[in-house]
Amino acid sequence: MQRPDVFLLAPCSRGAAGEAVSVTLGCLVRGYFPEPVTVTWDTGSLNTSVVTLPAVFNLNSSLYTTSSHMTASGEWAKQTFTCNVKHAGSDPINKTIDIDLTPACDTNVTQPTVRLYHSSCDPSGDTHATIQLLCLITDFTPGDLKVTWLVDGQRSENLFPTTDPPRQEGALASTSSRLNISQGEWVSQKTYTCQASLHGCTVKARARTCPESEPRGVSVYLIPPSLLDLYVHKSPKVSCLAVDLASLQGLNLQWSRKGGAPLTGATQISKRHFNMTYSVMSTLPVVANDWIEGETYECKLSHKDLLPQTIVRTITKAPGKRAAPEVFVFPPPEKEQGAQDTVTLTCLIQNFFPADILVQWLQEGAPIPSHQYATTKPLRDPGASPAFFVFSRLEVPRADWEKRRFTCRVTHEALPGSRTLERSVSRDPELDLQDLCVGAAEGEELDGLWSSLFVFIALFLLSVTYGASVTLFKVKWVLGAVLPGPPQAAHDYENIKDPAWPVARARSS
Repeated sequence: MQRPDVFLLAPCSRGAAGEAVSVTLGCLVRGYFPEPVTVTWDTGSLNTSVVTLPAVFNLNSSLYTTSSHMTASGEWAKQTFTCNVKHAGSDPINKTIDIDLTPACDTNVTQPTVRLYHSSCDPSGDTHATIQLLCLITDFTPGDLKVTWLVDGQRSENLFPTTDPPRQEGALASTSSRLNISQGEWVSQKTYTCQASLHGCTVKARARTCPESEPRGVSVYLIPPSLLDLYVHKSPKVSCLAVDLASLQGLNLQWSRKGGAPLTGATQISKRHFNMTYSVMSTLPVVANDWIEGETYECKLSHKDLLPQTIVRTITKAPGKRAAPEVFVFPPPEKEQGAQDTVTLTCLIQNFFPADILVQWLQEGAPIPSHQYATTKPLRDPGASPAFFVFSRLEVPRADWEKRRFTCRVTHEALPGSRTLERSVSRDPELDLQDLCVGAAEGEELDGLWSSLFVFIALFLLSVTYGASVTLFKVKWVLGAVLPGPPQAAHDYENIKDPAWPVARARSS
């Protein structure tokens, strides 16, 4: 869920003097998700007409934008208008503007010329350094001049400008107004406006910091592996990006494990930019298990512009508690069940941490190209525990929805096994029943596998016991047959004497 940003759009022109004044204001509501928002106006007792345009979905940001136009009429000069925006899950947002619709500029006088200048930035990059904005208001017919400063089109109580009294030179006058801000405020890309109101007209000049056209000094950034490469393609890579290089001469980007020897196998791509600087991207393939188990990789940049120093950056898997996502797939809403040519499928992924997540859609198991669906950025759950959620939206032809099954596949590091989780939806109940049957069959197959395993173990133990018993019996029988028995009686020994011995004994006697 994303809270909307609300902006009021004021008119640039005014009616002629003596005419009934009318004004059309716009209320721009952008960057919200999901639908809908309610826009109302507070205009007092004026006659008004309001037109609110249908919301537009941005495929790049996955967010909605809408606007409401209000036209008020009446014989008045000043009025306060408020645009009220309500969005489910967010606090109401009220934006108020004071409109001064005095008659058109007096053409009989000379209106001022307004120019806005700014001082240079502190080269050290100190965000507390002072930037002075100088507003020159020149060549105007003297009168009741009012100078106002705005920040992003709004008045601010934190601005303290200094305006000099007008100096008349002949028939015309000139003056100046100065505003001091911090360098941090200036480089934050805010727009500062100096407006001079005189003789029924308001003349404005605006200024904001420009993108840097000169090298700021070399910077190095490390990029972790994408979930697609890490868990789907099984070929993770870490990248080292060096930017704002004045040249490529003397450049050396070297990878290593933290405290270890240099690593090889990195690929390097360089690019020249319009501001005459260079950037270099070095990509190193890594082992998936090494990254998952917390290996630290080090990128070391050496360059002649940095001598004798070098820039060293390290990257590793972020520590902390993980939470696996919950995935829910929703069929098209009832209002799309009519004769529309396309229908919308929605996938809600919630309660996951960390925020890095990959969402893919499949049709009958085949991946759908990513440009055909939109996924929001991870949004922080407002609950106490750190968690994120995203929405993914897929539009499909009605004919495909009526005959095919669609799957939302989620990849996240906290998921077990393959790190992926799939949820399917289809209009045909038989397809959903097939999913249930497949799940039941897988459960029965798993139960049968365990039963077979238990039977195998039992038979194995029985065979081992039987074999040991038979072997012991055979050994006992063999030993009984080989070993001699107890000694025989004395008369038995005489039976085995030499039979010639009695004859010899008789002769001798």
